[in-house]
Amino acid sequence: MPEPPEDWQHLIGSWVELRRGGKVIRTGEVEDATPDSSVLWLKFDGINGRQLVARSDGYEVRQVRCRQD
Repeated sequence: MPEPPEDWQHLIGSWVELRRGGKVIRTGEVEDATPDSSVLWLKFDGINGRQLVARSDGYEVRQVRCRQD
């Protein structure tokens, strides 16, 4: 039986690394995530805006810094 997917919702407000194929693609703050953790919005500093990240596209998200409550 496969393990349940990682809960991306607990990462909202945290700084993370976006990875694919074991390589860091970029870093940013998780702005929001769907209840089923299939999609999240990653917000960047500067002019880069934000990106919709779909788990089905093979992305992995690793927390680098906890959110500040």
